[in-house]
Amino acid sequence: MFGKKGVGGGLTRDHVVWAYRLLLDRDPENEDVIAPKLAGSRDTRELRHHLMTSAEFRSKNLDYAHTNDRTIVITELETPHGPVRLFVDLADHVIGLNIVRGRYEAAEIEFVQRLLNPGDSVVDIGAHIGFFAMQMAASVGPAGHVRAFEPFEANAELLERSIEENRFTERVRFERAAVGDRSGTAMLTFPVETLNSGGAYLLREGTAPLTGNLQTSVPVVALDDLDLRRPVRFIKMDVEGAEPRVIRGAMRVLSADRPVILSELHPVQLERASGVTADEFLTQLHGLGYSAHTIDGSAKAGHYRTMLGPAIDRAPDDAIVSIVLVPLDGQP
Repeated sequence: MFGKKGVGGGLTRDHVVWAYRLLLDRDPENEDVIAPKLAGSRDTRELRHHLMTSAEFRSKNLDYAHTNDRTIVITELETPHGPVRLFVDLADHVIGLNIVRGRYEAAEIEFVQRLLNPGDSVVDIGAHIGFFAMQMAASVGPAGHVRAFEPFEANAELLERSIEENRFTERVRFERAAVGDRSGTAMLTFPVETLNSGGAYLLREGTAPLTGNLQTSVPVVALDDLDLRRPVRFIKMDVEGAEPRVIRGAMRVLSADRPVILSELHPVQLERASGVTADEFLTQLHGLGYSAHTIDGSAKAGHYRTMLGPAIDRAPDDAIVSIVLVPLDGQP
């Protein structure tokens, strides 16, 4: 009944239509509401949760509906340098709950911990609630430095609380801003109801937000315009398709410091936020002297390079993956 390939990680229009029929007892009101559900759901489980935490589902199923009320807790994360504490919203089922359950980006954070050394300077772009920033701060120690950026207000608030909770104010400098190709302002768009508070993204000029999304103006900075602690050894960026814009605004930093980069590769969002395909983005990075690799989480010990999969020059079809970008000149 369902097609095999779709925009949202294998989902198709028929998945959304039947989810509406089964969970909300109706068809989607129009075609415009289908695309946001595909873009915001990687599989049928996430699609189901999106609908089951909606106000409409709750109103129709008062006895057993899931709730999506903001519920803030502190969770402790073990690191090689001791535990760190993180403020988490349990209403964020995709990221928050998975952090608490120890299921969020385990291979990615292990890679980062193997890479970083005390005293390193690192940048966290799209820091969300600080899952990476807090653990990187533990890795770089009092002599190191983390520069973090997050424009979405609800996540920025939790990140600031975690910085204070861990007494990292001297080693983490946080800015409520997006990062792009030039400093100024841009429109950030985000859904009203969502299970994933990491889905906010920068609107490309001349484009409209997805149906039902809100938008707000946020400050934007370019890395080349900032007084960063140099050399920058590592950059982590997860900015929902604005990664090419970040790269264009960091040409001098990348040329001089040659940092390792951990990036999300999100084909749908790359086209939506930056107007480029995932393959075009990989070509851009190769032209800057970087090779792209997936992460091999099966490498249980050793240097960070043991976790690098084979070099790739094409993106997986419709898949959202993490990639590591390593300078071809062997640094660092």
